[in-house]
Amino acid sequence: MKKFVKIIIALVLTTIIGVSGFMIYKNSQGVSYDISSVKKVQNDVEIISETEDGVTIKKKSDDDFKVLMFTDTHLNGKKETDIQTVSYIVKNITEQKPDLVIFGGDNVSSGFNKKRNNELAQLMENLGVYWAAVLGNHEGDGVFAVSREENVGIFSSYDYCLMRNGAKDIDGNGNYTINILNSDGTLKEVFFLMDSGSYMTDESKKEYGVTEDGEVYDGVKTSQVEWYGNKHDALTAEYGKFKSITVVHIPPYQAEREYSEGDFLYGDKREGVCESGFDAGLFDAMIQKGSAQAVYFGHDHVNNFGVMYENILLSYIQPSGYGVYNMQSKFDSPESEWIQGATLLDIKADGTFTSERIYNHS
Repeated sequence: MKKFVKIIIALVLTTIIGVSGFMIYKNSQGVSYDISSVKKVQNDVEIISETEDGVTIKKKSDDDFKVLMFTDTHLNGKKETDIQTVSYIVKNITEQKPDLVIFGGDNVSSGFNKKRNNELAQLMENLGVYWAAVLGNHEGDGVFAVSREENVGIFSSYDYCLMRNGAKDIDGNGNYTINILNSDGTLKEVFFLMDSGSYMTDESKKEYGVTEDGEVYDGVKTSQVEWYGNKHDALTAEYGKFKSITVVHIPPYQAEREYSEGDFLYGDKREGVCESGFDAGLFDAMIQKGSAQAVYFGHDHVNNFGVMYENILLSYIQPSGYGVYNMQSKFDSPESEWIQGATLLDIKADGTFTSERIYNHS
């Protein structure tokens, strides 16, 4: 009997080790896409200056400035869906020829992801387009995944990446601005890119008066709101009045309420808004400073609506990934109803912009 038990234990352990080894191998793989095959996209954008929490860029011509945004790409080591996701990233960038690309969080997920982080960055290098990113709630949460700070460090080490870790004395990793100048040196637009975290700790729940047990989504914190105000004041002192757009991953605390109370503009709400569990005052600060035109976010893979509230657009970036829950897996929708794609902004000289939702399967 004892011998039989030992055999069973040995078989169980062998199975566990085998499955674990397979998962480690699977998740440590790259995106299996031939990065060397992509062709460089030509544009005339140049870096003018940079600090620890901001990069100033300028387009040499007076043409409109095009920003292409992706979110929830979730490059997670699943070969088929990673290839599909990256193929559409390349297709959209090649066709739209943007001046700047922004990834809206949950960009590279699951464990053993260092290689995939580097491959995404190298892909953008080969495309030759300046790009930036914010972190989502899934960056850093897998086994042997790179930390959130390391993630920023990997991305920002590449020449075409404008992401910066930001000031050390505030919450989060990757709080920074991208300041876009017109050819004459006037300030066209400022993008405030901010880390909305992952899940609230017990300490932060206590700080913000959140009594809910279990996992509660994090958000932009007080120190980041103060940074937003100070950075805004500094840019105003240097350039005068300007217009701005903020990008975070987790929808702000007001998003569900604003869906009900705001002026509905486009898209669909197919699931509940998984918004931040608290309000540290970011939206109020945006109203007070007066430059905010929009807040863009991701996180919920089958929502793509936009509403206007207090003269500020709150909008999902069109979801972009195929390796996570989506219209097919959640609703068994036919391919013609899938919503993966990208969001394109066309920014004028005065900072006003138009937006377009791009569908990969339209």
